Amino acid sequence: MSLFGQTARYLLLAALLTAIVGSAGFYALIHWKIRHEVDELLTNQVRQVEWRLGQRGLRSIDTIDDNLLVTRVRQSLVPVFTDTLVPNALKPGKLVAMRQLLTTVNAGGQRYRVRVWQPYYEFTELTIDLSVWVILFFLVLMALAVGIGLGLAGRLWQPFYGIIAELDRFRLDQPGQPAFPLARVREFALLSRSLTDLTGKLKQQFLLQKQFTENASHELQTPLAIASAELDFIRQSPQLTESDYTHLQRATDALNRLSQLNRSLLLLTQVENDQFSATEVLNLRDLVGQYLGDFEPFFTHKNLTCRVEVQPAVYLRMNRQLAGVLLTNLLKNVARHAPANGRVTILLTQSVLTIRNTGEPLPFAESQLFGRFIKNPTRPDSIGLGLALVRQICDRYQLPLAYQYDRETGEHVFQIQLASPT
Repeated sequence: MSLFGQTARYLLLAALLTAIVGSAGFYALIHWKIRHEVDELLTNQVRQVEWRLGQRGLRSIDTIDDNLLVTRVRQSLVPVFTDTLVPNALKPGKLVAMRQLLTTVNAGGQRYRVRVWQPYYEFTELTIDLSVWVILFFLVLMALAVGIGLGLAGRLWQPFYGIIAELDRFRLDQPGQPAFPLARVREFALLSRSLTDLTGKLKQQFLLQKQFTENASHELQTPLAIASAELDFIRQSPQLTESDYTHLQRATDALNRLSQLNRSLLLLTQVENDQFSATEVLNLRDLVGQYLGDFEPFFTHKNLTCRVEVQPAVYLRMNRQLAGVLLTNLLKNVARHAPANGRVTILLTQSVLTIRNTGEPLPFAESQLFGRFIKNPTRPDSIGLGLALVRQICDRYQLPLAYQYDRETGEHVFQIQLASPT
């Protein structure tokens, strides 16, 4: 979830809780206020009764109010406000909510118990109606405040999302510098300036490193090629002894391995620096068939039984050269490590590429298999970078790569989860 979405979520949750608590508080406040007013009304009515008793006596009270009861008593009572239900005179069988006050007053040398009550249902309806309207108005204001807050937050965060979009479009191997949007917010303006400086330095370092790797590769390949050619020329001399020929062959093999190591390290560096940015939608069925045909003589030489199951129209967006390196190194690993008369299985579906081959378990931990310069001690001719390249390419295109050794069938299993060509 985005930062704006998370902010909106918390803001709406806080607004909802505030609305619930505020609505309950408004209702309780209005209810308390109206009850307080009714209690004051009853208190004033008692004072009026007390005044009449002092002026005219008990007989003047009989016709004052139907909601009044006055009797002589000897003991004083503490004023008590209570809610009660009394029968409705207009609707038999119905009860009416009443608010009553029971107290004693002294008038004319006598003590009287006064009981006054007031119908409460009208005030209850008023409380409910007033509460509903106040709560609705409060909710409308709350929703308006939340909407305005989210709108302002979205507008404030626009420069940030512009910066993110510009970073997504930025490529080290493309010309030009990213144009981060200007912002009035000081923090976003500072972020834009910092990212402009950072991307400029990264691009400069990338270009220097790219130039260095290209120059280093070229400078290494040239003397290696010359040395290899000279050794081939010397090997053709008729004056060589068998011992001389053996030493020259070893030197030639060492130069070939050194040349291969140089190319592999250069390719690893180029993949890490994202120098293969050009992509296209590739038909993996055709690529697998093409590279499998290149390795068929090696499989035939070792008498490997090869089973191929490839679904049609399996597409993947990636760089064509890196796709070739990926398949070449996987098939080279099979051709090199599968024993004679072994089995090879290649399965390609819409979601996964699986390559299986028989062989002995790894002489090292499985976690080290895709590391650089990790190789089987029994194969000194290997440089130990093929599967490291496979891992690097899969990581470059976010293709999950997995390995396991099936002890029941004695097979090494490589699986690559394929992504859709978006």
